[in-house]
Amino acid sequence: MSIRKYIAYLRVVETGSITQTANELGYTQSAVSKMIADLESEWQVRLLTRGRSGIELTSEGLALLPSIRTVVKDYNDLGFAVSELHGLQSGLLRIGCFTSMSTSVLPSILKEFHEKYPNIRFQIAGGEYEDITDWLRRGTVDCGFLALPASSELETRFLLRDSFVAILPEGHPMASAPCFPVSRLMQEDFVKLNERPDYELDRFLDSLSEKPRTTYEATSDFALLAMVERGLGVSIVHDLILYPRHYRVARLPLDITQFRDVGIAVKKGAVPSSITKLFIDHVLSCKTQLDNFQELV
Repeated sequence: MSIRKYIAYLRVVETGSITQTANELGYTQSAVSKMIADLESEWQVRLLTRGRSGIELTSEGLALLPSIRTVVKDYNDLGFAVSELHGLQSGLLRIGCFTSMSTSVLPSILKEFHEKYPNIRFQIAGGEYEDITDWLRRGTVDCGFLALPASSELETRFLLRDSFVAILPEGHPMASAPCFPVSRLMQEDFVKLNERPDYELDRFLDSLSEKPRTTYEATSDFALLAMVERGLGVSIVHDLILYPRHYRVARLPLDITQFRDVGIAVKKGAVPSSITKLFIDHVLSCKTQLDNFQELV
């Protein structure tokens, strides 16, 4: 049997979409549907059903999924081993990542990895922690960057500690202060990110006896930074979002230390592909650079 049927079926399961799978793999929708129909006919089982919420696995499809994953992984590992013999080291790596990590230190990590393995391709999927956890659980991505502690379904490695910092317009009276007192937030116009929940920040603000007065709500990290740069108010952000420093704002540590730990994760119990292992080893080898990223902000 052609391995492409296994690959197409697995990708439909991961994406929940025949259309997306067809686009990614370069097939027509009817071709992907026929591959799955062929598998069902040969195995005499129903693998997928279409419900109101989209494509769903049948109990038979769920039972066969681990074996299909193993076949596809072994095939990919074999392809990587053959390419390695020819000095090519080619393949695809799918990474889940949250915004501030993907715009700060991840690009330099990818650049160094690409210089070592120029024939490996990347797919970077941006999302929140819950999205990345779900993608890892479903096998939609090979590895992902997350705040720790993460789900017990994942195996994680610690990478860096990312602190909260205050950001102020450069002309603010406290722009040159050694730190920003949290108690002063109540006296300032506060710019808050409101596009999606920031659980660490919300938890920190909820812990304060007095909450800052939210004057402006921004729909993205970069809109928030631009608003502070223009003097509309002050804010609190994760240090990672300030690197590289494209915005002219003053960055001050808070007088109350708040931080999140960031790690790299894979699905617990799953055997990572050869490419995934290479990448994780590379990320861990960059730990000194990660530890010192604050100096670059």
